[in-house]
Amino acid sequence: MIEEEIFLLAFHLVDGIGPVKIRRILEDFGSFEEAYKNRDKISPKVPDIRTVENYLKELKKFGVNVLTFLNPKFPKRLMDFENLPKVIYYKGNINTLENPTVSIVGTRYPSLPAKNFVYKLSSALFENGFTVVSGGALGIDSSAHKGAISRTVVVMGCGLSRLYPKENRPLFDEILDKGGLIISEFPLYIPPNKGNFPARNRVIAALGDFVVIGQSPAKSGALITARWALDYGKEVWAIPGDPEDIRNYGSNKLIYDGAKPLYDIAEFLKEIKGESFVYSSKRPELNEKESALIEFLREEKSLDEIIENFGNDIFPLLFNLQIKGYVSELPGKLFRSNI
Repeated sequence: MIEEEIFLLAFHLVDGIGPVKIRRILEDFGSFEEAYKNRDKISPKVPDIRTVENYLKELKKFGVNVLTFLNPKFPKRLMDFENLPKVIYYKGNINTLENPTVSIVGTRYPSLPAKNFVYKLSSALFENGFTVVSGGALGIDSSAHKGAISRTVVVMGCGLSRLYPKENRPLFDEILDKGGLIISEFPLYIPPNKGNFPARNRVIAALGDFVVIGQSPAKSGALITARWALDYGKEVWAIPGDPEDIRNYGSNKLIYDGAKPLYDIAEFLKEIKGESFVYSSKRPELNEKESALIEFLREEKSLDEIIENFGNDIFPLLFNLQIKGYVSELPGKLFRSNI
């Protein structure tokens, strides 16, 4: 990290100095070093350089890297608008963002068909060289990440000292193990405050070359992402759903308002990539025990029923099938296969 970036971080760490103000500080003073010399004119809360250097050591302890917009490796998609982050933190493979990207978001409480469709969509995008971006939440976001597990980007609404939600930490570990990326604009120890997530959504929108809204009710963070995407000039698609299911109201209304309907994965791939795409709806290859468990879970089964039929050693296999998106846990500790 060059010295000018360290001076930039001193301002970035001050609550109330966001991306727009950081850019204006640079314009007003010509350099962050010069601004730091005049820091009392900007804010009394600007930390000294030793504090920033200690902060960088803390980042290393957590295995977190930092990039500023002064670095040529900073994601180009975040350079286009003044209100986008000027500093990002990340774990994993930053080169994941060099591929064409599709952002997929939706409700935390989706229907099983919606989860399955998003998983298949994400898998098809992965097969065709796309990186899938989402917000790491339960529900639609998780299905999007699972379908492209080794080429996916999680955008966090908190600092990377603790990954949120905690229920998805095994998924986040697998994403990092397989070459994916987790990023955040928030300093290391910032908790997942409610107000962080609308800001997180603008990053998801900016990082996608295309933005897809999965199942979304009338009030949803996914719709905030869609609005940001439109502001940034992105092409927005929405997955249509049963109008009797209130979880589809927001995504269906987006289509009414002009979003493109993503009614068929092959047609979507054809439009965003051209004729040279790969799409297969074939079932994944499973070993004998995996196949047996999948077939057993064609109908909802309780954990006790699973153990009774497969024994106590079934837990690792069941968990692995959940991570892959092949099995879902339903309310009441019930399980059902998705394929």
